[in-house]
Amino acid sequence: MHIESSLHEPPYRTGTLKGLTLSEIQKILPGIQPNTRPSADRKVTIMWRFSANAQPCGIWNYRQSYEVRGELSTFGPDGVLDTLFGKAYAPD
Repeated sequence: MHIESSLHEPPYRTGTLKGLTLSEIQKILPGIQPNTRPSADRKVTIMWRFSANAQPCGIWNYRQSYEVRGELSTFGPDGVLDTLFGKAYAPD
């Protein structure tokens, strides 16, 4: 699977990642650096923006869901995210 960094803003949530550390996500997405600057409204504190096989994707921490529940929001095709993250990914 071809993965590259992207500048697109994920428009909405399509799923959830649970049970992975931020380091594990970084290993799955080599070369994709997360944006760690909080959003203007401070609701999003970390975000990966990338494309996988030319499909836009994103992972982000919304309202401290990672710190509270160990969950991150996702955007992207179910098949792509399932291939990358396996059982840690659940579609909405």
